[in-house]
Amino acid sequence: MKHLIIAIVALTSLTAGAQTGVDAMAKQRAKDVANQNNNRSMEPPGATPAARPAPAAPTITATPLNASQQAFARFQSQLFLVNSNSTPDVKQTLAKDLANVSQGAKKPSPATLSKLSDHLTTALGESKLTTQKKTRLAQDVGVLVNSANTPAAQKTAMIKDVESILQLGGSSSENAAAVATDLQTVTEEVMPPAK
Repeated sequence: MKHLIIAIVALTSLTAGAQTGVDAMAKQRAKDVANQNNNRSMEPPGATPAARPAPAAPTITATPLNASQQAFARFQSQLFLVNSNSTPDVKQTLAKDLANVSQGAKKPSPATLSKLSDHLTTALGESKLTTQKKTRLAQDVGVLVNSANTPAAQKTAMIKDVESILQLGGSSSENAAAVATDLQTVTEEVMPPAK
């Protein structure tokens, strides 16, 4: 009698487990059919569904750059191109781009910018800087040519940063120091006259 009761309980458990699995499959099938019905277009039975056009990709409109941003972008891209094989044309273009980056009432002289461009291309030609380091270098130089209202301590820190980036990148200390000296001259030239 015990064996009969154990067998009945075991069969009941198996049946209940199987029924639970069947119920789960039936529910999933019903969800799938409902989703198909919801996604189906109003086509008559037997007709082939019309191809739906793919949703249009969202359009991203970039804010146009103002003149100073465009000038900095040109300067930065030109700076990225400087390497050990740079031609004299690159130095001239870099100097012109630097002049365009300067937006203050007082701008550095063309002679100073030419000298800075010459020393900067020489130092960059010696160094092996990453894109990230060149970006930081370009930002520092961009701020320094527009540093009329920048505190002196900040200017000094940025000049040292440029010198350090160049030296750590492999530039000689003489060429890095020449760039730092040129940047110091630039900051002095853009200062407003004392009142």
